[in-house]
Amino acid sequence: MKHTLFSLSLLFFVSCYNKEQNKTVANKRVSAIQAAVVKLVPLGKTTQQFIMESFSAMKQILPEVVLLSKEEMPSHSWYAPRKRYRADTLIHWLSSRAKENETYVGITMNDISTTKGDVFDYGVMGLGYCPGNACVASNYRLKNKKDFIKVVIHELGHTTGLPHCPDKTCYMRDAEGGDHTDKEKGFCESCKKHLVGFGWRL
Repeated sequence: MKHTLFSLSLLFFVSCYNKEQNKTVANKRVSAIQAAVVKLVPLGKTTQQFIMESFSAMKQILPEVVLLSKEEMPSHSWYAPRKRYRADTLIHWLSSRAKENETYVGITMNDISTTKGDVFDYGVMGLGYCPGNACVASNYRLKNKKDFIKVVIHELGHTTGLPHCPDKTCYMRDAEGGDHTDKEKGFCESCKKHLVGFGWRL
């Protein structure tokens, strides 16, 4: 995915975003002892159940998760021609708020999009800096909403520097233009080892 536990007619897509401008963040690796505090921000359209289920699932595997108050989508992220929000704008906005050793993840039920190749506005399920300190995930395009946590941890995996994985059952697989969350069974051993090094409980 561009993703137990928990992308215009091209349909589903989840991508990572290589934040080359931010060399400080891009070159920083943290150890398990310095594992980033994940700050969960509910954005725009959400429900209490959606928020609490996401928070609970994240707490099971991440070293430290803090649930922040729900916020409205920033107005500058709205893309009126397609009536949805720009994921690239959202993660830039979230990143600007993160302090050292913090990673912000926005979760929403709104449709989000980014630029992919020649397609300016491409609908996605998630987007995250790889590596970096911010990502965003949406359940809007998911066939099975219960698989949302897989989208979240896929994008969080990117923030630790994990690229897409060739293992088609791994949470870090490339979506390749579709929703394959039902095929994802867990992290492969290589991705798991990487994340355990960041303090993830897998």
